[in-house]
Amino acid sequence: MFELISISRAELQYIVSLLVGLAMLRWGAGPERASAFNFLAFIIMPVAVFRFVGSGAMLFGAYAGLYVLFDVVAFAGFMWIALNANRTYPLWLAGLQLVAIGAHGARALGDVVSPIAYVILAIGPSYGQLLVLICGLAAHCRRRRGFGSYRDWRSGHGLPRLAAVFSGR
Repeated sequence: MFELISISRAELQYIVSLLVGLAMLRWGAGPERASAFNFLAFIIMPVAVFRFVGSGAMLFGAYAGLYVLFDVVAFAGFMWIALNANRTYPLWLAGLQLVAIGAHGARALGDVVSPIAYVILAIGPSYGQLLVLICGLAAHCRRRRGFGSYRDWRSGHGLPRLAAVFSGR
């Protein structure tokens, strides 16, 4: 059983990420939807598409710079959400994404970085982010059930039209 999970680890992560993303789009409010979109669009989908095309290892191949770019864009998105959302869990998402960016920086600055250490530090945070997304959605649903509707975004967040898109208004 453990071998099957180990072999199909990436596919399981894609399936669970898609299910969590769909659940966040269905039951979440603005910050949950924005976080799910950011996670799926910039962390999961590029790697899944790259694997589907079958062009080799994205972390080490000719497209490694593109992988770093996706991680930086995902970090910027999580930071925007964290600074403007009326939630605390987006800070954890941004922090874990910063760990992945730090792995890219260590590889770029260091002469010799163990490939396994680089893979763990670059890919590992996505598992933590998936857990944080699940916990964030659960906390939102519990809070809504206990206290009713509450504000999605902090007042004066500066981008009302973009926030309205993710809030479904």
